[in-house]
Amino acid sequence: ALSRDRYWGTPLPIWRNDADPSRMVVVGSLAELSELAGRDLSDLDPHRPFIDEVTFTLPGEEGTYRRVPQVIDAWYDSGSMPFAQWGAPYRNQAEFEAAYPAQFICEAIDQTRGWFYSLMAVGTLVFGRSSYEHVLCLGHILAEDGRKMSKHLGNILEPIPLMDRHGADAVRWFMLAGGSPWSARRVGHETLSEVVRKVLLTYWNTSSFFTLYAETNGWDPAATPAPPQAQRPLLDRWALAELAAVTESVTAALEDFDTQGAGRLISQFVDDLSNWYVRRSRRRFWDGDPAALGTLHEVLHGLTRLMAPFTPFVTDEVWARAVAPGLQAAVDSVHLASWPQVDEETRDEPLRAQVALVRRLVELGRSARTSAKVRTRQPLARAVVAAPGWAELPRDLVAEVADELNVAELTELSAVGGELVDVSVKIDFRAVGRRLGKQVQAVAKAVAAADPAALVAAYRAGTAAVEVDGTPVPLEEGDLIVTETPRQGWTVASGSGLTVALDLTLTPELERAGLVREAVRLVQEARKNSGLAVSDRIELWWTAEGTMAEALAEHAEQVAAEVLAVRLHAGAAGEGPGVEGPAGSRFWVARAAG
Repeated sequence: ALSRDRYWGTPLPIWRNDADPSRMVVVGSLAELSELAGRDLSDLDPHRPFIDEVTFTLPGEEGTYRRVPQVIDAWYDSGSMPFAQWGAPYRNQAEFEAAYPAQFICEAIDQTRGWFYSLMAVGTLVFGRSSYEHVLCLGHILAEDGRKMSKHLGNILEPIPLMDRHGADAVRWFMLAGGSPWSARRVGHETLSEVVRKVLLTYWNTSSFFTLYAETNGWDPAATPAPPQAQRPLLDRWALAELAAVTESVTAALEDFDTQGAGRLISQFVDDLSNWYVRRSRRRFWDGDPAALGTLHEVLHGLTRLMAPFTPFVTDEVWARAVAPGLQAAVDSVHLASWPQVDEETRDEPLRAQVALVRRLVELGRSARTSAKVRTRQPLARAVVAAPGWAELPRDLVAEVADELNVAELTELSAVGGELVDVSVKIDFRAVGRRLGKQVQAVAKAVAAADPAALVAAYRAGTAAVEVDGTPVPLEEGDLIVTETPRQGWTVASGSGLTVALDLTLTPELERAGLVREAVRLVQEARKNSGLAVSDRIELWWTAEGTMAEALAEHAEQVAAEVLAVRLHAGAAGEGPGVEGPAGSRFWVARAAG
């Protein structure tokens, strides 16, 4: 259905004989129309009403040929755009051929029956191939409550005020990574605030952390370059290995037009960089370690280029502030830099897997603390771990687990025997009924009769079996329901084949160490509230009694190192009320002279 009964539009180029309507002439150009009409019409405006005034007759035929009143459907115009914009094939043929077919087009879902189809249909009919190679169909933008935006409903969000409030980068990130492009999505202030909070501010704060300590320590990569990758600490090598992996994955996702997948990968990497690498390496940055500064600079260099298409403004600012000053020959803008390539030398899949194991164990340990209502700052004597691959972990990564869990000692579960938990086990009838059929009841009795601890150990190792009528029946993953009840004095968390148990016994020494940690936290807050820079050295005064006084005296050097205190005074400062700490203690801080 090519024609439409409207006034405006491209006139349908068909002239019909008024004496014999079955006779029609389709005119292909103004030159052809000039020849038919017997006069030069090259300057004619080929639209109504001018085109309707042109009539002609043909020799040997009765009647006059007059243009039919219909116009061509406007979608035909849109479908003709690839060649009509050049005037091809009558002129600019070379330009047209260089641009046809388009590599990529993009529009909303309501264009499927219109533009997407007309482009394909017209291009295929005229040139034998579609006019585009890839098409991305976008879903509609909805209000935060899921309804269509409407002035009548009063739920319209104007784009410019939205950008003024949250930033253009937040809006752009949401449009690219906030969901599948072809799905309808809800947009609102809370959604964009979350983008700013979780992605943009985390990225910005990480870059600001780098610039602070690079400037504080006078870091010059030319004078004090980072050592070769193989000689760097494990966390540095892990960060570079993660950068290589995310670079490869994001590139593949964008090549497949999966902006949501790419955004999810970048967001997770930003969080890992800030909340694991930077946090676990903080003291090294305080000390100006060239390996730490060099590694974070290399990672920011790659990450900023990965994020540039998503968040063009903040990445350009980070490029100017944090990345370019550390490069020997930096371009003026991140948008002039090349897309990052995977550094094959930094790949290290085994190390990535080991750090992933470490982080899962830390999560379980924190969960165990939470269930027992024990503060993270309270040191504990020991933790017990059961995990495939634990024995192969390097000592540095084991130390990371111990430090994160705030325990003095880490032990494998096999080393503590049955003192940790009481184990009970039973068969999951729903999981194994279809596979075992009539054997289910017999297997259930065999499981109930087995030594629970030995059976669970074999089950977790993937070698469990029970004997039924003299024949061993293997037990597969998911066949058993294992219940571990911590014995008094322990707290346990398990998941995905991993177990972490914490010994909750507190000695006086551990209690004093916990008080000191609380005191350090309070002094750090006092530093911040006093407007002191993170690198400022301070004097610290304190008053305390009993256990807290003993704790502060015992751990004075640790407190001084943690809060950058050059002098500690046991007594009131005499100025201001100070800040109150645990167990009736009080602290005063001031910038150290000199």
